[in-house]
Amino acid sequence: MKKFIYISGVIIINIFMFGALFKVQHWPGAGILITLGLGLFCLMFLPMAFIQSYNGNGKKYKQLYIAGFVCAFITFVGAMFKIQHWPGAGWFLLVGIPLPFVYFLPVYVYHHNKSKEKSMLNFLGVMFMMVYVALFTSILALNISRDVLIALNLSSEDISKTADLYVAKNEMTYKKLEKDGLADKKDKFLALRAKTEEVCGQINNIKMELVKAVENEDSKAIEAPNKINLKALIAKDESGYTTRIMRGDNGASGKAVELKKQIAAYREFLKTFVEKDSVKIGVIDALLATADVEDNSYGEKQNVSWENDFFPNNTFLISILGNLDCISINIKMAEEEVLESLAVKQ
Repeated sequence: MKKFIYISGVIIINIFMFGALFKVQHWPGAGILITLGLGLFCLMFLPMAFIQSYNGNGKKYKQLYIAGFVCAFITFVGAMFKIQHWPGAGWFLLVGIPLPFVYFLPVYVYHHNKSKEKSMLNFLGVMFMMVYVALFTSILALNISRDVLIALNLSSEDISKTADLYVAKNEMTYKKLEKDGLADKKDKFLALRAKTEEVCGQINNIKMELVKAVENEDSKAIEAPNKINLKALIAKDESGYTTRIMRGDNGASGKAVELKKQIAAYREFLKTFVEKDSVKIGVIDALLATADVEDNSYGEKQNVSWENDFFPNNTFLISILGNLDCISINIKMAEEEVLESLAVKQ
């Protein structure tokens, strides 16, 4: 029996370890391995190990064994629910985080002090385990919940659809202006379209780079060379790659800085078309503003850079993609202002 418990324990730990590795790398099958590993650990290994130990020399520590099993079971089942974003994970964490400290630890200290064979090594080992459990469950509690990811995904999808609508709307405006025979302004239309497509193309390239960096070149979220399906995105809560790509290794460079310069140049380019219209210049400046903004969130006024406003460090991938689409919408809205101005001047 002992041999089977040892062998099964090693196998189960390896299954869970590979599941955790797959989860970190966002490889397929991670959920199956994690569920299998933790499920077997809670439902098979823990009961067998506790029963075997209890029958051996633990009958006089009945309360201690019960407390240990209950706390371990709830903690690891809660971890499985949280990792898999299953309903009820919050309740498991609510119970599982304090339970080892308010239930198991007092029982253990009581039996430890009562025992004639006190072992400081065992006591230190238990204290170390308790600290580990506290850190482990705290990290799980800080992990973004499935409901938050769903809300962020829906918001980003709506923003993406709005961006597509503006692209289609402005394309129809171009066709209408061409049909109206504005031959004397053809060069302006072509220059405006080319410059807008250049900036929007750069934004789309950044989006594709982010998804490929996080989920590799074969990501199911990439439906076409220039199209991302947010529903198929797996690593929505990834923040490491997004920070490195958008903000650089030093937190003050990367694609965000490049995009800021490009938007500023595009803003000045648009203003050359409406240089006598102060109202439209004001609208363009507002839509494509790249200056620092004031932040009073913590009671003290401070300036926040454009890069940090749109792409803060450690921001989730799904939020970054949504923010990039917001910038695209602003660009198309600014383009629309210029198109309206050119149409009026015919």
